[in-house]
Amino acid sequence: MRLLTQKQANQLDEISVNDHNISEKSLMGMAGKKTANFIQSKFQHNNELSIEIICGKGNNGGDGFAAAYFLNKSNYNITIYSLFEAKSLSKTSLVFHNQCIDNGIEILYGNNVPNGKPKCEIVIDAVLGLGISGQLRETIIEWTKWINSAKNVISIDVPTGLNVDSGEISEDGVYADHTVTMGKTKFGMVVEPGKSHCGEIHIVDIGFPKVIDQLDGRSWKLINDYDIKSKIKSIKPDTHKYLQGKVLIVAGSTGMTGAAYLSTMAALRSGAGLTITCVPSSLNSIYENKITEGMTLTCNDNNKGFFSEENYEVIMDHVNWCDALVIGPGIGVEKTTALLVEKLVQNVEKPMVIDADGLRPFYENFELFKKIKSNFVITPHLGELGQIINKDPLEIRKEIIDVIDNFIKDFPGILLAKFSPSFVAWKSKGCVNSTGNPALATAGSGDVLAGMIASLIAQGHSTKNATIISIFIHGKAADQLSRSISKRGMIASDLLYKIGRNFSDYEL
Repeated sequence: MRLLTQKQANQLDEISVNDHNISEKSLMGMAGKKTANFIQSKFQHNNELSIEIICGKGNNGGDGFAAAYFLNKSNYNITIYSLFEAKSLSKTSLVFHNQCIDNGIEILYGNNVPNGKPKCEIVIDAVLGLGISGQLRETIIEWTKWINSAKNVISIDVPTGLNVDSGEISEDGVYADHTVTMGKTKFGMVVEPGKSHCGEIHIVDIGFPKVIDQLDGRSWKLINDYDIKSKIKSIKPDTHKYLQGKVLIVAGSTGMTGAAYLSTMAALRSGAGLTITCVPSSLNSIYENKITEGMTLTCNDNNKGFFSEENYEVIMDHVNWCDALVIGPGIGVEKTTALLVEKLVQNVEKPMVIDADGLRPFYENFELFKKIKSNFVITPHLGELGQIINKDPLEIRKEIIDVIDNFIKDFPGILLAKFSPSFVAWKSKGCVNSTGNPALATAGSGDVLAGMIASLIAQGHSTKNATIISIFIHGKAADQLSRSISKRGMIASDLLYKIGRNFSDYEL
């Protein structure tokens, strides 16, 4: 499902009006009509319902006036609260405002919020649309608090207070039970906390021309189950372990052997036929005990418990054996370990997943990415991404679309940004995951994801498709486990069996 940024949504409006002779009045009228149709359908044509509509002065408010007009024609009991006098309304909004007046619909003007909670069955939020950034004014906040106390809240296009590019929500932004959005879902509606404010999203066609592919900027898409079914390859009946993908894993150090275990087992649970996990020699007994289905490769560590530059040759000797590598989970912060990673990524010619501590050599060293000879995926959370581009994670959060666009301009790999939810970006495209929840905010979940991606690459998937499939199934497993265990109770190792079970949905 295609997603739009604010600029793209505005551009779609402009193209409709300027290039296809679709009037603003027509678009606004259809937005109101489709909102009214949704209410009639959702609430079983119960035209005895009382509905209160809160309208701002812009086009979103105009959509509210148009909805009132069509709901009134179906004999609903309508009251409109217009936060501005008629003289302040946009030209097109005024058209539908006047139609409401002509049809005897009650309109109350000004910022005086009614006492107590709304007594009506439905409140329609048509206060602010796409253009919001920053915090709401106090006068608006009084209204959003009142709206949020209603029994059923329906937002037109987007909930008031939502930044459609970042998913950030203003203090006391509207919590909708349903959002009727026009044409396409907006990026900020599927990332948190915006996602939680939208309730159930209903996409309606209001007559936009079929020009989505002509819009400027990155093409964003929401990953769904159909996308995954179309990407997963079936397993050939005559396969064997040497054809099922071989993964080399450079992971773990003293105190973080679990990262190596989780990455390795995730690779196996995702279908890899063979794994070799590189091991600091003093920790080998731990690895051998935990990773019973995988092989290990001891790397001399002089009893220090971490990898060093000295291990380069022995690791490279096994690179030709594998189909894909994982580099980084739990390898620690030692300078000599970072130097090893830096040397490996410049000389390995097999696809790589660079994760966690494996990203440290790239901190404030973006040019190192350009020295990588193979296809690769990086998996930073916002803190790690901030270290790479020298930007505060909070600022990245506010400017996420622009940050990603600037990052990808000269980036030769696939970016998996661990977000809420995670997303994948490459060249001119991007995908936002539709699965996952806060249960994934637990140690080791990223190690599992890295192993999954490498496993699918080793089985023949492109780095892009392997990443998309992995984040979806990883998130789906967490969704299932959060229901059976709880969001608080799930730990990373719980994912291992569940991801294996989830692949069964796509193998037939």
